[in-house]
Amino acid sequence: MDRYTSNQGKVVWFWGSENTLSSNDLEIEWGECLAMIEKVNIQLKSDIWLWKTGAEAEEFMVSKLRSELDRIDTMNETRVIKWLHWIPKKVNCFLWRLVLDRLTTREALQLRHIPLTSISCPFCNNAVESVNHLLVSCDLAQQIWTVIFQWTKLSLPRYTLSVVQLLELILSHKCNKIKKRSLYVVVAATCWKIWLTRNDIIFKQKSTSVSKMIADIKAVSFTWINNRAGLSDLGWDNWRSFNF
Repeated sequence: MDRYTSNQGKVVWFWGSENTLSSNDLEIEWGECLAMIEKVNIQLKSDIWLWKTGAEAEEFMVSKLRSELDRIDTMNETRVIKWLHWIPKKVNCFLWRLVLDRLTTREALQLRHIPLTSISCPFCNNAVESVNHLLVSCDLAQQIWTVIFQWTKLSLPRYTLSVVQLLELILSHKCNKIKKRSLYVVVAATCWKIWLTRNDIIFKQKSTSVSKMIADIKAVSFTWINNRAGLSDLGWDNWRSFNF
């Protein structure tokens, strides 16, 4: 309405600046613009958002958008993601980015042409720091997962190359719902702790040990479940022995 006046149904459009058009080219463009917008039928009623997914445009509704999104096939990798309220939102988002290979590892930064002093894994310095190497294949990560799987009384597959494989293993494990969710929390806490430790080494030059990382994983996963899952009967002694 800042750009037109209406009198008895007749609309007159005008240039919206105090400065006049300074060249023939601008006047020609303004004329072409007028030729387009003068075809618009302006009605004195409230505006609504329209969108078009089929032959006809219709009023936009969030529920219709959700229905459209639900019909889209998701990536196979993302099907292992479970948005548990037992896990903090930032960790749920972290897992989502992890599965999509969207973490800012040194390999990812190199692909974006960001200058780095090194692209090696900060734990072993023997391989390029990719998501799956850092969190699964690295010797330090392997040591951690071995102890974690012993603690949760699961068998760690000999050839595990990605976090997606670990999550698929958890989701296919036959056990009750509470235990399966707890296993998922443990995997999330382990990945989260490895990532935080990696950041501490790079940005704060902090040292660490496998035993301390495992202790932190057990503690933080217990804290999440104790405060978020409503399992008041699950004490620390039971959790430390992973006894359900």
